[in-house]
Amino acid sequence: MIKSNMPNLKNEIMQFLTDRGAFKVRVASPSKGFEKAIEGCHPLDVMKDANSVIVFAIYIGLDYYRTVKIEGKKKGDDRIGHIFRDWLAYELAEFLKARGFRASAPSGFFDEGRKIARLSFKLAAYEAGIGVYGKPGIIVTPEYGPRVNIGVVVSNADLEPDKKPDFNPCKACKVCFKVCPAKAVREVLNPPVSHNREVCLAFIDRLREETGDVKFLCGYCYDRCPVGRTRKRGYLISRQRRIMNLRRSQRERLIQKTCFQKA
Repeated sequence: MIKSNMPNLKNEIMQFLTDRGAFKVRVASPSKGFEKAIEGCHPLDVMKDANSVIVFAIYIGLDYYRTVKIEGKKKGDDRIGHIFRDWLAYELAEFLKARGFRASAPSGFFDEGRKIARLSFKLAAYEAGIGVYGKPGIIVTPEYGPRVNIGVVVSNADLEPDKKPDFNPCKACKVCFKVCPAKAVREVLNPPVSHNREVCLAFIDRLREETGDVKFLCGYCYDRCPVGRTRKRGYLISRQRRIMNLRRSQRERLIQKTCFQKA
């Protein structure tokens, strides 16, 4: 472990990220949490001598689905928020390396077929206290609800971890349960097990088959969550297609065809 003036380093990291657009920065300890990490997807699988998981959140409003055209790009995500998030994570990793620490910005899949990430950014955000799990399996922040993008850097820098917030936005709310077209949100269960991930992913896969668009998304729970509503705008670049962009008649027809035509 490389020793330094860690309180100052943590403040420097927070300043570095907020200066570049993050509204919230928190730290989790890989040795005191992450019990729910899938085997092989723990922060210590990313970096064996990790002491800190640095998590930051960027507000992107309802522009989560905005994309940028990248010539020749066949695979991967071209959502502008994801590109910006990844850039900022790599910048932070270089910032830490320049100070003599090891740092890694996790990316890619541990299991691409099952869509399991190398490190769950949602779990990292929960453990660091960025927000809490909502009923549809998304991270909900007190400031902006789920309308954020999460970035993660794992480092051997020994930073003071942050506490989880005393925040329960789903306690008396049933919005996502009522609006989920795939019925993937289970009302009687608490987050995160209230979200049936397999049903949700299968629904999105069928949407993409029916529309012929391999990047088609749903977005109901994200758009309709009442937590953290704001009039602020996010990115202003071409929007990725999703259910919420369609006219009501088109939307209802597509949902019915997708949910019931194929088992």
